[in-house]
Amino acid sequence: MERSKTLDKLVDWFLNSQVFNGEAYLAYYSAKKRGPIYPEITSYAISLACIIYERRKDKIFLERAEKCAEYMIKVNKNGAVPCFADGLLYAFDTGIFISGILDLYAINKKEVYLREAEKSLNWLYSNWNGENFAAVNEIPAKKRWYHVPSAHIAKLAISLLKASIYFENTEHEKTALKLLDKYKLLQLEDGNFQVEQENPITMAHPHCYATEAFLYAYYHSKQEKYLEVAKKASDWLSKVQNKDGSFYGTYSVKKRMNGHSMKTTDATAQATRIWKLLGVNQEGIDKAYKYLDSELKDNGLKLSKSVSWRGKLLSWRRDVYSWPTFFYLHSLLLPFGQIEYCKELF
Repeated sequence: MERSKTLDKLVDWFLNSQVFNGEAYLAYYSAKKRGPIYPEITSYAISLACIIYERRKDKIFLERAEKCAEYMIKVNKNGAVPCFADGLLYAFDTGIFISGILDLYAINKKEVYLREAEKSLNWLYSNWNGENFAAVNEIPAKKRWYHVPSAHIAKLAISLLKASIYFENTEHEKTALKLLDKYKLLQLEDGNFQVEQENPITMAHPHCYATEAFLYAYYHSKQEKYLEVAKKASDWLSKVQNKDGSFYGTYSVKKRMNGHSMKTTDATAQATRIWKLLGVNQEGIDKAYKYLDSELKDNGLKLSKSVSWRGKLLSWRRDVYSWPTFFYLHSLLLPFGQIEYCKELF
């Protein structure tokens, strides 16, 4: 009953809070400020709204998905999804859009969504070198992990596998599986994904993205090798989960299980989705939910928290963020141990 009440509050937040500005979703907000529109997250919202619509058959969720799709079609650049913060075009974000727009097409069968997905796929393939996707259209001077092909790029496999079905094109599947073969090489002995070859850290958020890609690949192909990768990655999450249910954002791969001092809600919520889909670690799920509940503010999640005394003192000031709340909402919707629900991963 308690979880049901939390779910209802999160669904109401998704529909009615200031995180949605009438046409798109914001990165974050607080009582005194509103963050920028976040196209990647607006694409996530398409998928999430479709999922809730399929559960509740309330047209308001289908209308929300269509509204977000309309906005994304308006702002995309020849199919590519822009980031307004830096003006770059991102392969990962474009993949999230493809996935979401195909989810919407699956419900309402509007051909415009297939055409937009194809346009975005064409842009995506313009950044494919036969082995990997470029992360952005132009690497900036101040390069960060998401500007280069890192573990998160594995999640493009979800978009490509969906595309292989809707466009009846096996080449998309071949690309997806080739991509996963490459990113499997980033998985270390303990099960964690190193964020990239040249960077000896594991970041919990992209680790979960890669894990989700392998879970979806298993759902799509029924090949056990993908499930084995996902289980190994899930086991690592179980090992490094903090006693309070949270996860650190960053872990060193040189010093075993040496977490960074910043706790994060996005990976915490993602871990619960992974465990529920695999039907494992109910105790860890319960602990994670308790932690996430403690981080709710205005029925949305704060993103990260320093474990320092000053960080704890100022924790009440932190903003409410969209994407960790989306992941938590979806986790609460998922049944335990029904791996076919991997089809909903976004």
